[in-house]
Amino acid sequence: MTTLESVFVREFRSAVSNTGYKDIYKIPLPKEVEDWEVSGTDLFKVETEESYFSNLSGSIVKRLPKDKIARQRVINPVTRNFKRDENGEYEYTDYSIPSGSIVVLSEIQIGLPNPRKYTPSQGYGYIDFNFITKKDGSAYVEYMYVLPKSCLYKIHQTALAMSVKNMKNYEGMGYVTWKNGTIFLHIIPYNPNSQYTGTKILKTGYSLNYQKEIKVILNYWQNSRVIPNLALCTLEDGSNLAMKNTIVGYEEYIPIDTLPLNDKETYTGEEE
Repeated sequence: MTTLESVFVREFRSAVSNTGYKDIYKIPLPKEVEDWEVSGTDLFKVETEESYFSNLSGSIVKRLPKDKIARQRVINPVTRNFKRDENGEYEYTDYSIPSGSIVVLSEIQIGLPNPRKYTPSQGYGYIDFNFITKKDGSAYVEYMYVLPKSCLYKIHQTALAMSVKNMKNYEGMGYVTWKNGTIFLHIIPYNPNSQYTGTKILKTGYSLNYQKEIKVILNYWQNSRVIPNLALCTLEDGSNLAMKNTIVGYEEYIPIDTLPLNDKETYTGEEE
């Protein structure tokens, strides 16, 4: 017997396209996504009792990205200001990183009495600071410190990812579009050194809570007719014609390593 629901299902399936974009970057997204942060580097929680550097304890710092160089501005010995070249640009000198330490970035000013004269314990150091402008136009100061790996605990980052693929994830859902096949929103483990083919990383963090961001995207997609109205696609059995389940492959999320970075490298052979 033909029912109104069976007619709706048949017409819906004939109306949507089964093909999708090969280029995930062509899928329209709300403007808010431009302001979402993708870390692009490793994150660590700091635990240290070392003098002034203890002000970083409990905070999360970023590893200096691989495409950046640890350099320190040169001080003019006469004026005590930063030295500039004939073009008005700052002059820099390379900073030697001690073995067993790495360079990290933080918004916290730890209050060193005289960063260029103060001699911290072995493995610690202060390099320089920079003014950083965010995507939304606001600005902040970012400080460059040297910290021993023994006081750094790696954060296991997560990401909200948009993909043409049904990826292994913590959680996620596929959404049937009118013209572009099925597009998936996944919450996945994030590795800044990995390549994500067919996938766009929209935002990173260190939790599984991306519900606010997903709501923004779905509202935009529905209002822009990228996807159907999801509420109207719900069937009597509770399933939804416009939504597809994904591969949940990660059950437990542990935010922070229990071993400091130096021990993790020793015991697991992992190179940071």
